[in-house]
Amino acid sequence: MINRPILMCVLPGAVWLCAAQVQPNAGLQKVVLENDFVRVVELRIPAGVSEARHSHGRGVTIALSDYNNEMTDYPAGTVTRRHTRFGEVRWAEPVTHEARNTGTTEQHVLRVELKHEAPGELSGAAKAKPDALDSLIVCKDTQKLIFENQFVRVIEERVPPGVAQAKHRHAHGVLIPLADSDIEAVDDPGGQPTRRHLQLGDAGWREPVVHAVRNVGTTALLNIRIELK
Repeated sequence: MINRPILMCVLPGAVWLCAAQVQPNAGLQKVVLENDFVRVVELRIPAGVSEARHSHGRGVTIALSDYNNEMTDYPAGTVTRRHTRFGEVRWAEPVTHEARNTGTTEQHVLRVELKHEAPGELSGAAKAKPDALDSLIVCKDTQKLIFENQFVRVIEERVPPGVAQAKHRHAHGVLIPLADSDIEAVDDPGGQPTRRHLQLGDAGWREPVVHAVRNVGTTALLNIRIELK
């Protein structure tokens, strides 16, 4: 019998027990971004393939394909079958489960797992104070709230070609493009126009920013922005 050392990997709300050098689902899941605040895991599960039992911390899932899957949660043993469409965004609580792609298409998902607990409650005065540069106010025609809780605010940003967004503010968090697009951004104060190509599924960390943005490409800009609290 060969004894393998056991590593314990801890995130709030989740614990992984991994045999050294033997990662469960190593060929199906990979970390594409990690810092002090989040860990972003990309899942690519071929049709008919199962994932061994594993755990995830709480966070947000973003579907990058249409797919069907079946999940068995532990310790309850509850089985859930679900059809998910490209672009669906969900809040996910900590979970330990096994999963199987039951459809005919690849399951492609980004899972943004949070490393911190929810912040403390703001005072009444601070909570009531409006932000004139809030992106949902300034850019109400191009940005909409998907959901919000004590951990995150999740925004869909949809900007047609040639359309500009006036100066607005975002908290720090993760940006996930759902389409290829080209933008020009001017950070405030005093920033110079900077052009950037955004690529579908390329998750990136964004620091707090006040900026104006214009879609300078020929395709619609479509982003999911997960702002941390």
